[in-house]
Amino acid sequence: LMSSYVKRFELSASLEEVYKAITTEKGIKSWWTVDCDISTEIGGVHSFRFERLLFNSMKIVNLIPNEKVHWTCVEGWNEWKGTDVVFKLRSIGTRKTSVEFQHNGLTPSLSCYKMCSKGWDDTLLHLQQYVEHGEANAHVPKTGLKGVLSRTAFKVFSRKYTK
Repeated sequence: LMSSYVKRFELSASLEEVYKAITTEKGIKSWWTVDCDISTEIGGVHSFRFERLLFNSMKIVNLIPNEKVHWTCVEGWNEWKGTDVVFKLRSIGTRKTSVEFQHNGLTPSLSCYKMCSKGWDDTLLHLQQYVEHGEANAHVPKTGLKGVLSRTAFKVFSRKYTK
């Protein structure tokens, strides 16, 4: 059985702050992409866009306050569809939180694995910068000609991963 992408790390922030960062619109727009629609309840769907193009939609499967966040991909790149994103949180002291992040189904056999695991490494680092220092480092769509070029590149690139 090929193992999925898993990353365990510690954050110098309280459990509540970390949970809020991964379950609120303000939080998610600070570390992943500013171009997204965020739901806050179980059964709701988040839609994440890069260069104004849909990257994926994640349905909220479970929310256990300050403990667990579970999403499943319902739309987007084929290799992501049906995969699960899970954040498990644990307090390990005053203003210290242990995070176990899993993207279940994102395995090394997938063609996007190398790029997507690197993407998660960067994105989770942005989460850390946000909860520890208040630095918002999410993706912002480019404007003007750069925007047109980036959008075209993302569209062409995404073709490989979508029907």
